[in-house]
Amino acid sequence: MKRLIFIALVLSLLSSSNLFGQQFPRSSGPSPGSGLFGIGVVIGEPTGISAKYWTRSHRAWDFALGASFYSDFRFHGTYLFHVDAFNHQRVPLHYGVGLSITGKGDRTVVVGRNTVTRRSELGIGPRGSLGVSYLLPSAPFDLFLELGATFFVVQPTGLELDILIGTRFYF
Repeated sequence: MKRLIFIALVLSLLSSSNLFGQQFPRSSGPSPGSGLFGIGVVIGEPTGISAKYWTRSHRAWDFALGASFYSDFRFHGTYLFHVDAFNHQRVPLHYGVGLSITGKGDRTVVVGRNTVTRRSELGIGPRGSLGVSYLLPSAPFDLFLELGATFFVVQPTGLELDILIGTRFYF
């Protein structure tokens, strides 16, 4: 039930009418006339859907929701800053901070000769990311590679590192 409520909340935020119909703020955007909002796929931690919403010329919100190697679902939202680190407008470096949420259901594991049932867990913690994008010159797409680190402060606690690769279409 918690998953359905969470997914419904994310989808309602993504379908907000204010996200569409605006022009991409960067002169180096995916293509002339493309929008501020992009949606696509991501592979890594998590593997699922990715979305990006540009708020200013070099700032954006980045979201990912999907299945995880270590848990049943994973969501993160990160506020990104873009810099022209490579002297090429179509290859911005981005870094940011945000929040990551992960969920695990009940699990039965065998430890030695004993069977142990682990209870459901919901992990929440701050997330930092560093990545690079390639904004295609002739199509409203971007390709990206990102490294992230989350320090979960609510069960399960600890540091998780992740790597993501993906693409998004802007409209």
